[in-house]
Amino acid sequence: MTGVGGPGPGESGSPGRRIGPYEQSLRESRERVEAAARRRDRHRRRVRVAGAAAIAVVVAGLGVAAYRFLGSSEVPTALPTTAAQPTSCSDPVKVRVSAAPAIAPALAAVAENLAKRPDGPCAAFTIDSDEPYAVAGSLVGAGRPDAWVTDSAAWSNRASSISGAALDAGEPFASSAVVLAMKDSRASALGTRLGWADLLGGPVQVRIPDPRRSATGRAAVTVATPLVPESRLRTIASAGPPPPGDGALGEVAGSDGRIGAAVTQAELVAWNTEHPDRSLAAVAPAEGAPAVDYSLVSLTTDAAKKPLVAALAKHLASDDSRKLLQDSGFRTTGGEPANPSPLYGTISVAGRAEGAPLAKATALWTAVSKRTRALLAVDVSGSMLERDTEGKRLDVLQRATVRAVGGANPDTLASLWIYSQHIGSRGDDVRQLIDYAPLGDAKRVADFDKAVAGLDSFAGGGSGLYDTIASSYDRARSTWRAGYTNTVVVVADGPNDDDYGLTLDLLEKRLNAAKDASRPVPVVVLGLGDRVDAAALRRVVAITGGQYVASPSLDRLQPALVTALGG
Repeated sequence: MTGVGGPGPGESGSPGRRIGPYEQSLRESRERVEAAARRRDRHRRRVRVAGAAAIAVVVAGLGVAAYRFLGSSEVPTALPTTAAQPTSCSDPVKVRVSAAPAIAPALAAVAENLAKRPDGPCAAFTIDSDEPYAVAGSLVGAGRPDAWVTDSAAWSNRASSISGAALDAGEPFASSAVVLAMKDSRASALGTRLGWADLLGGPVQVRIPDPRRSATGRAAVTVATPLVPESRLRTIASAGPPPPGDGALGEVAGSDGRIGAAVTQAELVAWNTEHPDRSLAAVAPAEGAPAVDYSLVSLTTDAAKKPLVAALAKHLASDDSRKLLQDSGFRTTGGEPANPSPLYGTISVAGRAEGAPLAKATALWTAVSKRTRALLAVDVSGSMLERDTEGKRLDVLQRATVRAVGGANPDTLASLWIYSQHIGSRGDDVRQLIDYAPLGDAKRVADFDKAVAGLDSFAGGGSGLYDTIASSYDRARSTWRAGYTNTVVVVADGPNDDDYGLTLDLLEKRLNAAKDASRPVPVVVLGLGDRVDAAALRRVVAITGGQYVASPSLDRLQPALVTALGG
């Protein structure tokens, strides 16, 4: 049974808690998580669309050409459900590659083509779609893949500073220009006013992703910052991230036309391929922008896997792979990319994402960023050692957690607790692993990564869930900080098992007595699988103004954690 009073769980030293940004309202959190899950479920297939001939459409009276390319090409837009099995052998080595979401489907198609070659490597490549900023913050332990396709050298540098290992990204094998996506009705009305100042100061509210965490955002603000009033940039920065379900492009497609988004050329080609009934126009800013560059980084230390990653890198330079990438909207050394359709203006690449304009923009995003202070308590009871279709449940939790922490808002303060019966030094059901720490600090992010990697050593026993909720709530409430969204995030794998701890009725009474409207601490419970007592937990979180979110798989757990930590 956990002691639920006092400064913290039964550990020596300062209490531990994990904190992350939690910017949306709790209702919006659930909607975003569910939307993300639906999108991932839809993408459990590969969609290839073959078009017809290319035609050009000139918009009369505008002096701007809009080109619609319906080229005879195959554009992969989703990941396969299983790794491609090579024809060259019967017992392949499994190789996992984390890739930037914009290029992950094309990379999977390249790997599939490589697997069909009779002289191909004896490897089964699994391609995961992961934000490079998040991967860069989670290479120390459980989240380390065998190889990584990043979209900025900045993330390679970040990974090196966190992991302490020098990474060689090599030369980019592909790049993609930055464009603005809009509904065609709005884009066609722009005329010749296609400068960054016109586009960001007009009637369309353009979303630019956080340049602290997005290569596209870095590229856009590098050019736009000197050209656009600071007040306008501040408004853009304050808009926050788009909903994660269909992302920025889904938000634009579902709007009344008054929202646009800075995206890569390849992202828009893929969107229009997969959503022909919701296709969007591309607007190319007159001043251009730096390209987003994609490089393959080998991370494996396994001598058997190193040549397999090298074989994939070599195949990326083949004519067939370059053609596939070009058709998907990427520029390669072998040729130009397919353009999105319709296209207004001329796509151009200018400069590099660096220098004073980028520094000014990142400082502005930091100034307006919403701040979250989150205590994360994760279940390490014996049920987490069980296996399901995604593997051991604890492994799923570890991968999702390190990615969420690695990709969190750098202004987030986070603390990490684990819970299982009698896991604490005084027989408590909770144990602190990491005290509140900023996730913008490389050392602290590495500490989180290492702590999550070591959860296996604690796994076992029953779940003291109710005592954990009470104890974590007391801690967050007693250390409440103004100017932050103070929250508790509990990952639960099953019901409360502690017959000697708090009952549901006693927990509800404790929370009702402790809550303070002037110092709110919403409790969010993420329920893994179907053994969680969802009805009971919904009663509990409602007292605090929190929320219960069902997260039956990694596909749902990771976006749920990201949302709970502030997006």
